Amino acid sequence: MKSSYMFSWQWPHHFLLSSYLLLLIIILITAPSSASKLIKTPRLSPTGERLFLHNPESLTADSVSEDFETFFYNQTLDHFNYRPESYSTFQQRYLVNSKYWGGPNAPIFAYLGAEAPIDNDLTHRYYGKSIPFGSRKEALNNASTLGYFNSAQAIADYAEVLLHVKDKFHTETSPVIVIGGSYGGSK
Repeated sequence: MKSSYMFSWQWPHHFLLSSYLLLLIIILITAPSSASKLIKTPRLSPTGERLFLHNPESLTADSVSEDFETFFYNQTLDHFNYRPESYSTFQQRYLVNSKYWGGPNAPIFAYLGAEAPIDNDLTHRYYGKSIPFGSRKEALNNASTLGYFNSAQAIADYAEVLLHVKDKFHTETSPVIVIGGSYGGSK
């Protein structure tokens, strides 16, 4: 009698455990294949099909609206290293539209450029006219020059340019509201 009691107690427990294990195995087998179809992680690449190696002239906007004034900032090449070559600089392009700006203490709206042409924003390094090393060919020459092409350097670029803009326009107390879309909005 005692053994049948144990059997009746273990049977539902064993059945439930087996069912949960089977369900877990099915989920583990099917989840990676279905998730890979749903999630497509965007990658920043200077050699992507839509980017400047395939059509470099499409990434410089020559017809900027008359509301925008174009400036270049003498940008630091490497924000995170203190070797002599890290102090090299390049010209980073940015645009200012002060048509609706309220002056000192008014907010500054900064639209961060992404992997596209600059029309009304701050250009990401290695794009448009913000090319380190003087030319696209030289900038994309080897791994050491491509090593400066990353989002950490770009975020530091943006911070440095925004501090420069605040100083240049005497807006040290103005709040900065950063906006962007696609890759630029993810920073």
